[in-house]
Amino acid sequence: MELGSEIHIDMYDNRMEVYSPGGMFDGRLIQQLNPMTVPSKRRNPLLADFFHRLKLMERRGSGMKKIIGEYKRFENLENYHAPEFSSNASEFHVTMWNLNYAMDVIKNNPHVVKAPEDVVKDVVKETGDVVKAKANVTKEFVKAQRQIYKLISQTPQINAMQMSENMGISIRQVQRYLKQLSDLKLIVREGGRKNGIWKILDEEYEGFFKRI
Repeated sequence: MELGSEIHIDMYDNRMEVYSPGGMFDGRLIQQLNPMTVPSKRRNPLLADFFHRLKLMERRGSGMKKIIGEYKRFENLENYHAPEFSSNASEFHVTMWNLNYAMDVIKNNPHVVKAPEDVVKDVVKETGDVVKAKANVTKEFVKAQRQIYKLISQTPQINAMQMSENMGISIRQVQRYLKQLSDLKLIVREGGRKNGIWKILDEEYEGFFKRI
């Protein structure tokens, strides 16, 4: 856990994302493991036991198994998406999908007979480039955006290879995210590839990780 950090819960129409500072206890990546068989380990057994006695938490965690178990009840739904877990050395992410989302889109628009993805395309076409840019923001992009902002805030001169190692993804994926952020004018590289630095242009996020 980093000093001054905090948990974030982001709510969207089609999903809920939970961000928690601090990676896996043993340094492994949850996306490379089976969440159903990951053993529960406590960083502070005394504190966990104390809160368990106050009935504020379990003595041993079982959150991932409960989440997966609840979702499996609906795995026969056409729009089923299993919950997703990912982590790196300093962060842990959980994405829980709204399985009613596609049905709600149609229900709230009785005259719409198109598939949900076609509806989104039409909305983008009618509302212009701003909405088009936002529509391109996927769940993976949002996670990568937060991670990249944090890495740039900590080390402006960081390169794609170092980002790849910190984020636990391929350098090709990192380069794709950097291009997307650059194209959206959210970040910019100043100076050369070797001696240059990254700068965050996104007013909403600039300095964000320094404030929390």
